[in-house]
Amino acid sequence: RSHFGPSRFMRGLFRVPMEGLRWNAGAMVRLAFVFLSLQQFAGVAAQKLPGHSIASSPDLNALVSDWWLAGTVIPSGQATVLNPGVRNRAGMMWSSYPLLTNNFEATFSIRVKKPAKRSTKNDGFAFWFTYENGTEAQHGIAASHVQKQDEIVADTWVKPFKDKGFDLLGYRSKYEGLGVLFVDDEAPSVSVVPNDGTRTLQLGAGIPTYDAMKYDWLSGTEFQVKVKIQPDSAKVEIVGHGSVDVKSQFKKLGYLGFTSFGGELLPDVADETSPSVELISLEVVNLDTSISGEEVHTTLAPTPAPKPEDKVDVFAEASSFKDHRAESDAIKELTNMVFKLVVETQPQRQQMAKSIETLAKRIEAMESSFVELKTELDKKTGHKLGEEFEAIKKELTSLSSVASKETEERHSRLESLHADIADVHKSAHSPDSIDKHLDKLTQSNSKVLDQLAKEHQSMFGVSIGAIAFIIIAGLSLYNKFRCWEKKHVL
Repeated sequence: RSHFGPSRFMRGLFRVPMEGLRWNAGAMVRLAFVFLSLQQFAGVAAQKLPGHSIASSPDLNALVSDWWLAGTVIPSGQATVLNPGVRNRAGMMWSSYPLLTNNFEATFSIRVKKPAKRSTKNDGFAFWFTYENGTEAQHGIAASHVQKQDEIVADTWVKPFKDKGFDLLGYRSKYEGLGVLFVDDEAPSVSVVPNDGTRTLQLGAGIPTYDAMKYDWLSGTEFQVKVKIQPDSAKVEIVGHGSVDVKSQFKKLGYLGFTSFGGELLPDVADETSPSVELISLEVVNLDTSISGEEVHTTLAPTPAPKPEDKVDVFAEASSFKDHRAESDAIKELTNMVFKLVVETQPQRQQMAKSIETLAKRIEAMESSFVELKTELDKKTGHKLGEEFEAIKKELTSLSSVASKETEERHSRLESLHADIADVHKSAHSPDSIDKHLDKLTQSNSKVLDQLAKEHQSMFGVSIGAIAFIIIAGLSLYNKFRCWEKKHVL
């Protein structure tokens, strides 16, 4: 406690006999001065150290400036995750600057959620006040082993980590300072152990301690812990659940830290989940009003947000699953395009289907109208016009086929005639008689050709006449239809 406290001041004040007090203006001024002095004293006595405190919604710029985070420690919007529930992983979090006082109180809130079935051993977390700079001690091993992907997958980072002496919940078993260790051996407990750097403490060999507080910190509910350090003693209290006092000498220039270890997998257990640990908040208050509790330094200004076109997803670019992710993105984009196309074209397709259905109904109505028209025409004319048109078509078709056959027969006769002439020319002895015969044959051939041309012309004329007859008949029928329509027959 300080040399001048409110209790001593009040005892001195009330030694004055009551009858000596006079309710005048001077007494009122002195009384007001007393209360203002008490308020000022209370404000000085509770000097919060912002460089060693963490809000429930941590400021990332202040956190990076004042603390070093490694392993499984991840800041989030509501808390700082010490372990997300992964076995055989370590998390480390150390203050970057030492405390200038050895008379302070640290109050932190923690929430721990255990898995449905226990699958690990030797897991837990700890709060530290040590004289070793934890950042300098663990930075190298964290970069070369704890955070190396290949060693994490192969579970080979633990051996070099323990070879460096970090074999107690993510920190040294031979530390110098105070450790508040939360372990789950046979039952959840909290051990408060000071050490001068000469003792080696291990889980199951000194930890938990004989005077450890039995408290179920794995219940999933938030709980608060107060750690009060004084030059010759320390008190750790779980608010509402008891406290432990220890006697030891504590020096200035110590560092605060949190470490965690996910534990080792139990045999014959398939689930590899370990308890998840979240640091909700941390508040450190200097109780020594004669000195400053921490160094004053400037917090890094927030980094300006990059432009959208300058943003780069470093994890995605460096990931070994980049190609699979690109394929997934392409499939997702194609799915979205198909879905958009289906959604956008569905009204059009429905409208087209309705239009086609309406058109089909109109065609059916038109066909029925034509059938009725044909029936009515047959009744009015007394003839079956459809059958007559079919007969005319058959006659024209037969006429064309007859003409084609006759033309082919004539061509075959001419070819046989030319063959006979050639034979006669070969067998004859007198060229003059042959020439005369040839002349006669030529004349007869010319007559035959003339006769064929005349017959062809006559057939062509007959065809033209038939076509004209069909056109005239059609026009006359059309004219009759128009006349009937005017007379409202249809």
